[in-house]
Amino acid sequence: MQGQLFDGRTARPWSVTIQVENGRVVVRAVEEPSVGLDWPLREVRETLRSDGRYSLSRGDEDARLIVEAEGWRALAGRSHGEIKRRGRGREWALVGGLVGAGLAVAAVVFIGVPMAAGPLARHTPPELEARFGVSMEKQLTVPFRPCKTDTEAAQLLSDLGERLGKAADAPFPIRVRAIRAPFVNAFALPGGTILVTGRLIEEARGPDELAAVLAHEIAHVERRHVMQAAWRAMGAGLLLDAVVGGGSGAGQQLVVLAGGFADHRFSRTLEAEADDRAIQILHAQNISTQGMADFFDRLANRGDDPRLRQAAEWFQTHPDTAGRADKAKRAIRPGQPALSDRDWAVLDRVCRVVDAPKPKSRNAVR
Repeated sequence: MQGQLFDGRTARPWSVTIQVENGRVVVRAVEEPSVGLDWPLREVRETLRSDGRYSLSRGDEDARLIVEAEGWRALAGRSHGEIKRRGRGREWALVGGLVGAGLAVAAVVFIGVPMAAGPLARHTPPELEARFGVSMEKQLTVPFRPCKTDTEAAQLLSDLGERLGKAADAPFPIRVRAIRAPFVNAFALPGGTILVTGRLIEEARGPDELAAVLAHEIAHVERRHVMQAAWRAMGAGLLLDAVVGGGSGAGQQLVVLAGGFADHRFSRTLEAEADDRAIQILHAQNISTQGMADFFDRLANRGDDPRLRQAAEWFQTHPDTAGRADKAKRAIRPGQPALSDRDWAVLDRVCRVVDAPKPKSRNAVR
């Protein structure tokens, strides 16, 4: 039979003769007998074109044969239904391969990366982690402006962080800074920097509550939890970029959300570990742990049904707040206040100090 050959090397279509001999497809160009193909018939893949003809190919070769459908079925001894079944078989094989590849990537992202994050964090050179933390701090302080750092209040906050840091075995000096943000939170960055929101300081009812929060974040630094989370995020991000081509498309967002949910149990484990270590740090500095119990107890909604509260814990990054308060109460030990009343009154205003308005220029247009 006759057909057209696109050899994959030139744009020219060759007029060819096609024969099937001894289970092989033999193709020769009419004008140039040296141009042709010799394919095993069982490896030929038929794809139905919109014009009713077949495009024949083999594996990943670039060459393509264009043939009339009825003539090819007669020559190859195949029915239309057989060709359709063969096509479906290849489609299902492709689907199976894609599903298998997807499961393999999911296993790496949600199991392999979290398992490797701990050892990677422990063996990350401190200087590398410190540089990473500086970069992260620069990014975070763009949306959340730092409070003034050249005030007595900022110095008292820094001194309290350094004092608590001496009771920990952190590989970095502890540096605490206050930022302006519309929520109650504190978070440690790689390299020993801890950012505390002004709203958290305002919510704290005394220096012991603030000291408890700082001790918790210092525990994260000491145990390299911060770098561990960074490795998880970086590892998953690299794999996701490779799978979905980067960007912020719906596919990537879906996988990121799934990864976040799968990681909640792991994060709660680290939070509970940081709570236990924070109690030890406070005890070492002879600071009462009553502040930790009071702070968590106030944040917890004691009116909730305990069963509902426990169920909701599965959807929270941190452990159940009421449970944390109960654990802190069981560990209460008397101690000295973290700061004097006078120093606390000063520190409490760390984010309320603002720059005086600049005087108008005499040359300003009136």
